[in-house]
Amino acid sequence: MEVSLSGRGLFLFLFLAAFAGLVSCGNRYDLSTERGRQSRIDDANFHLSKGECGAAAEAIDPLYNSTYVNDEVRIIKASAVACNAHYNLLTFVGNIAGVSNYFQAMAKSLTNTTGDGARQSMYDAVDVLTQSGAVLNASQRSASVNTYMVFLQFGVISAIIRNYGNPSSTGARGANLIYDADGANPSPEMSDIDACALAAAFSHISDSMSNSNLSDSDTKALNSSMNSVCVSAGFSSCAVLSRDRTSCNGVNANSVNAKSAVTGVNASW
Repeated sequence: MEVSLSGRGLFLFLFLAAFAGLVSCGNRYDLSTERGRQSRIDDANFHLSKGECGAAAEAIDPLYNSTYVNDEVRIIKASAVACNAHYNLLTFVGNIAGVSNYFQAMAKSLTNTTGDGARQSMYDAVDVLTQSGAVLNASQRSASVNTYMVFLQFGVISAIIRNYGNPSSTGARGANLIYDADGANPSPEMSDIDACALAAAFSHISDSMSNSNLSDSDTKALNSSMNSVCVSAGFSSCAVLSRDRTSCNGVNANSVNAKSAVTGVNASW
């Protein structure tokens, strides 16, 4: 069939348009442009909405590891890491609303099992927000990061108490948490890291709340309840506890404080 000149022109136009589209797609993730950075953010959020943890991390990592990293990117990266623990912010928000026993609510907000990697995933997510411990105090972070930090620490508590407390489907405690702070950690006693992380979670919640955007009654009530656990354990407030989960060696002052925090959880759960 004879091809007219106009047909060839149309073919050339379509070819150039397709080529331009390929070039455009190739530049879609150019981090030097706002469009490229937003594409990374949009892709990561899409995968997070579907629970695709690895894909979310893969999408956000180039931006997270670039000079363009900011608080929004850190929150998304932390979400992608916490996703590996089956952490879901909306689940926690829904479960703490109007409850009387917050530890039961937190215990049933994750699905991790004894000995799995959920605790480490939650710790790694916290490290993203504290920039590997460089910004442990809320005053060093933005309100948006502190807001997410509060709920991330709920996830830390949940992962720890689920691992050691053998909760029922209702979140009720099935076994006491054990931490003797005597330098020995025979099973089923908590590790120094986990006991210290539990105490640090209380401190992070107290510290982050005061520098966050949270003002709803449910979150305030939960913060008050967490602080009452610290007071009943003999502290003036949760804020005096170390926020460094690596600061316990089993016998030092932070270890003794962690032991008191663990006892407080048993009494309140």
